[in-house]
Amino acid sequence: QILGLFGLTMVGPVLVRHGTEEQRGRFLQRILSGEEIWCQGFSEPGAGSDLAALRTKAEAVEGGFRITGHKIWTSFAHIAQWCFLLCRTSESAKKHEGLTYLLVDMRQPGITVRPLRQISGDREFNEVFFDGVEVPTSQVVGAVGDGWKIAISTLMYERV
Repeated sequence: QILGLFGLTMVGPVLVRHGTEEQRGRFLQRILSGEEIWCQGFSEPGAGSDLAALRTKAEAVEGGFRITGHKIWTSFAHIAQWCFLLCRTSESAKKHEGLTYLLVDMRQPGITVRPLRQISGDREFNEVFFDGVEVPTSQVVGAVGDGWKIAISTLMYERV
């Protein structure tokens, strides 16, 4: 099933390698069964092919992070229940060091998904807007600031 592709080939292997026991227990079976569909929140307007130039911000708040920003070309975001998201958590760190990898529930308030119509009429790509979206610390994959390492790992699995 193509809809489960991001879970099976990208975030699933990342959770096996970098996730906590709790994350593996919560997500892996649902990824394998196709019960939960995932989308990838990496690309941004203005960042071009320089992923580390992203500007979507995850501000530390009590118990987690508050996300504000905009992603684009997000396949299947209009039907995904979860998003693996790369965000900037430090403005002062070098651009590759100030990133964090988060798992975001797409069904919560503050997320707006707008389909992008292709010339073929298909609408599998989307813009996704995050406006004060809260994510608990338990949904950080790896350490805060290690997002670049986790993102590269994700992209290596994408090449499967």
